[in-house]
Amino acid sequence: MPHNPSAINPWSTAQEFNSGEAATSAQYNQIVNNLSLMYARPFIILANTANQSLTTGSNVFTGGSPATITNSPASLAGSITYSSGTFTVPLTGLYRVTMSMSVNTNATAAYYYMYAVFGGGTSANNHQVFTPRTPTSTTQVSGSTASFIIPMQAGGGTYPNTIAFNIGTSAAITVQGAALPIGASTTFAQVEYLGASNGSI
Repeated sequence: MPHNPSAINPWSTAQEFNSGEAATSAQYNQIVNNLSLMYARPFIILANTANQSLTTGSNVFTGGSPATITNSPASLAGSITYSSGTFTVPLTGLYRVTMSMSVNTNATAAYYYMYAVFGGGTSANNHQVFTPRTPTSTTQVSGSTASFIIPMQAGGGTYPNTIAFNIGTSAAITVQGAALPIGASTTFAQVEYLGASNGSI
């Protein structure tokens, strides 16, 4: 009898069939697994809900009373988790990462940027990716945003499996946080599994 999957296997290439060929349950179930994985791709959004004063090198999400949005119910493929300033991925493949920092008015001229620090992979794959270097303003809130895709690996190894989000700044500045929903005064990061190959099929 058909039944709902209780777990989703990592992505695997499904076989093709010629007309009249029968599929085994294992072959058919791989198609079901792939479809289920694409339907419930793991994602996480973390947003700071409180302002905080940060200096260069500080982790953006260890303060700021972050709020989390993630799969509900959780994806059977596993969840992207957050703990103590670090995001950890459950699956090998390609991920979309988006980060955005909102900064309050600043009486002293300064510049800032947000950067993602990847860990758990080889030195050639532990990238650091930066938002544009942005000046503060004495009269209005400013922001800096970046979005990119990157291969990651469950458990680490060749590719990284963790991400931390830090700030670079020439002076202490107030990074904004705001109650959800995400808006102009929100500092946030998003990580989404794309379900795509990491290039090593």
